[in-house]
Amino acid sequence: MGTNDKTEIDAINRSRPTRRSVILGSAAALALFSSAGALAEQWPSRPIELIVPFAPGGGTDLLARALADELSKQFDVPVQVVNRAGGGGVVGFEDIKAAKPDGYTLGILTAQLITANLRGVMKTSYKDFAPVAMLTIDYAGLSVQANSKWKTLPEFLDAAKADPGSITVGNGSQGGSFHMLARNLEEAAGVKFKHVPFDGGPAAIVQLLGGHIDSTVNGVTETLPYIQSGQLRMLAVAGTKRYPELPEVATSAELGYPLDIATWRGVGMPKDTPAEIVSKVSDAVASAVKSENFLDSMKKIGANVEYMNSPDLTTYLAKQEEVYKKIF
Repeated sequence: MGTNDKTEIDAINRSRPTRRSVILGSAAALALFSSAGALAEQWPSRPIELIVPFAPGGGTDLLARALADELSKQFDVPVQVVNRAGGGGVVGFEDIKAAKPDGYTLGILTAQLITANLRGVMKTSYKDFAPVAMLTIDYAGLSVQANSKWKTLPEFLDAAKADPGSITVGNGSQGGSFHMLARNLEEAAGVKFKHVPFDGGPAAIVQLLGGHIDSTVNGVTETLPYIQSGQLRMLAVAGTKRYPELPEVATSAELGYPLDIATWRGVGMPKDTPAEIVSKVSDAVASAVKSENFLDSMKKIGANVEYMNSPDLTTYLAKQEEVYKKIF
């Protein structure tokens, strides 16, 4: 054997893992696995924070507090709501993402998580979280005044097509879910509206009632009292299911426009939270949303409870992102 051959063999032998290194590596991996398992098994042993990316008193905050009450009962530790408002949800989302992934930080996720990312306002996306469960999905309706010349959605869209940009459509916020829903309808129908944002959905309804705009896209529960009183007419409700309180109003899907944008609220955790803990929280949320207290609270704020587990929420978020990408 030549000198070069011996040198090559020695190099190969040095590159091979020794029995000691294999044992140490296996032990380290086992220790890491065991520590993660122990964390999940002992969790929770102290208070949990539930971050709300919006100010106190709003619908998302009230939902979070109702959820926190139910989770506190199930986990037998306090679940404390922490409001981190700012940037249309950006501040709160960033705080949830940056929290230690030990199971002691939950957060409310909303559609702004997707829209802020696509608008370039925030680099964080839904992929930076461990989706836990969907809580509510609130669908919207396109409404006009009761005495409007447009009696149906096809009539409304024909007018918009004949005179692009002439029909005004109000919404509760620039870039919000219901603004995006109107944009979604534009895309699907091949028309152009003049979008008019207001400071909240109720403000848009006031302007419609006063005849200052032609229509609004609002949550069904927001416009329902005015429809029942005969002041407004809803031309269609988004989604695939008719609204129980308005069985005569067709869905956009029935009319050929399967719009898939809504105001939704889910629960997420920092991305690397142990899967066992994410699963436990998802199961706990499934029980919480069935409780009488939670359902009563949702009825008061007009929220439509629609639970999804972690895998289903993950799929839903991916589809929502694809829908929004077509609009932006």
